[in-house]
Amino acid sequence: MTHTTIKEITYHFGDASVPPNYHRSYTVTITADSVKIVVDSYGDILVEEEYEITSKQFDDMQRSLERYNIRNCTLGDNEGCTGGTSESISYVNDNNEIFSGTVYHCGGEDTGNLCGDIGSFADDVKKLVPNLEKLLL
Repeated sequence: MTHTTIKEITYHFGDASVPPNYHRSYTVTITADSVKIVVDSYGDILVEEEYEITSKQFDDMQRSLERYNIRNCTLGDNEGCTGGTSESISYVNDNNEIFSGTVYHCGGEDTGNLCGDIGSFADDVKKLVPNLEKLLL
């Protein structure tokens, strides 16, 4: 992967099936100079914020993709489990998707096509969003 080809990185967390007052899914979109977060509850947008970041922070996020070995893989099929959470990561260059993967966490099993240390990558993403915990209330 050549860092200069990536123009935008997107991380999405899909919350579990819980009542709307508690459901918080969110999407974080990272570009060379900004990070944008959209928090929703079953599609209803609750929060939409954008913050400036440095080019170094963007470069660090690109390195995180490699450091945490974010890649496609085969995790198997969902055996009918419902109500879990999901995470997806994608990145693009000039309007062309270079990579996309999703993992579904349900019943102690992971299914989908996204592998690597997704939790550590997500932690790096979350560090770019000031007051993330408050935005998810």
